[in-house]
Amino acid sequence: MNNYLNYNKDSEIDRLIVVATHLGGIFFGFIPTLLVYLVKNNGWIKENARNALNWQLTTLIYFGICWPLVFIIIGLLLPWLIVILNIVFSLVAAIRSSKGKQYKYPLSFEFIKS
Repeated sequence: MNNYLNYNKDSEIDRLIVVATHLGGIFFGFIPTLLVYLVKNNGWIKENARNALNWQLTTLIYFGICWPLVFIIIGLLLPWLIVILNIVFSLVAAIRSSKGKQYKYPLSFEFIKS
């Protein structure tokens, strides 16, 4: 997990890639995070992409759990809660990453280990 410590925090391009990775999950789900995770070898970028990818996969699981519950009143509210959490957590991750800090999504399962 400490392999991202070699990251050059002055590199605006790397920061922009990481911020776009976190924000891309809001609009396009796990696709941008998966692409960055597979393409980039920079440890800090890859670690951020891994965290974002784990979160986006977790939201898919949460939506899958909510699908059968749609026929109950609570099932109509839970997907909106997941969307709001996705937006808030992704924005916080993007802001922290823009400052060169690592962010671990709360409520996220770790499907992809470092």
